[in-house]
Amino acid sequence: LPLRTGRTAIGVVGLDNDKQGPLLTPEQQRLLDALADQAAVAIERIQLVADVDRAKLAAETDRLRSALLTSISHDLKTPLAAIMGAAGTLRDFSAALPEPDRAELLSTVLDESERLNRFIANLLDMAKIESGAMEPNYAFHYVGDIVGSALQRARKIIGEHKIETDIPKDLPMLKVDPVLFEQALFNLLDNAAKYAPASSTIRMQGWTDNGSVLLQIMDEGPGIPPGDLERIFDTFYRVRKGDQIRAGTGLGLSICRGFVEAMGGTIMAANRTDGSGAVFTIKMPRPANPPNFDASNTDDHDVGDVA
Repeated sequence: LPLRTGRTAIGVVGLDNDKQGPLLTPEQQRLLDALADQAAVAIERIQLVADVDRAKLAAETDRLRSALLTSISHDLKTPLAAIMGAAGTLRDFSAALPEPDRAELLSTVLDESERLNRFIANLLDMAKIESGAMEPNYAFHYVGDIVGSALQRARKIIGEHKIETDIPKDLPMLKVDPVLFEQALFNLLDNAAKYAPASSTIRMQGWTDNGSVLLQIMDEGPGIPPGDLERIFDTFYRVRKGDQIRAGTGLGLSICRGFVEAMGGTIMAANRTDGSGAVFTIKMPRPANPPNFDASNTDDHDVGDVA
């Protein structure tokens, strides 16, 4: 009995009868024909859904490949051009250059090398996340320690921005991978400094709520367009401003989400309600049995002053 749709035959149903006489009565034949037609339609729909899913996956793969090539071509070419230009000038004219000019060129080489290193590290981190090879090395840490380390690393990126912190010293310790958690905070600070005007304020605050520890980073930039909120953490996705796409790799926030979720937390993006700017909130589970350290000795886990 063929399984046919309006387009083609997609299968066959075989019947067997070990008794003598007709295999089916006319009424049974009509019923079986109707069931076969319905089964054929259902199978065809399943195949069509699978075809659509494969097409979407292929399109997304092409998009990511194109975005990766674009990102690599820009984010490798720009720092390499600066490094080669500064190094070439030092090689050809070092003896004739005043000391301040030589120092500035050397600083350019170092800064652009660090930028290149961050980009490559982001690519490697994203590869680990996408392959499922991310394995956090958990340990108990004070939130203030990790926040302070992230702020120190981000000093050059923060530049002229003012930093305000409100991280209570009595926040419970978190069981996290300190390297991954610090990198997530660093990427959020980098994002805030990139989008917020110079000399504006970036605020970090932390609190507890219903068994969770929350960390929030707020900036005074233009905020996130409503249409971008759902995709802000997608790999290689960058916010548009008018017809222009913002500079950057589109990896930083995606890595944030990958790291935070790998440690059992969540991250959310929103716009400020008290003015212009974006808000990113990390929510981590509060450990059930943290180590019994002396919480009154807070000198060793102070956030510090990085403004």
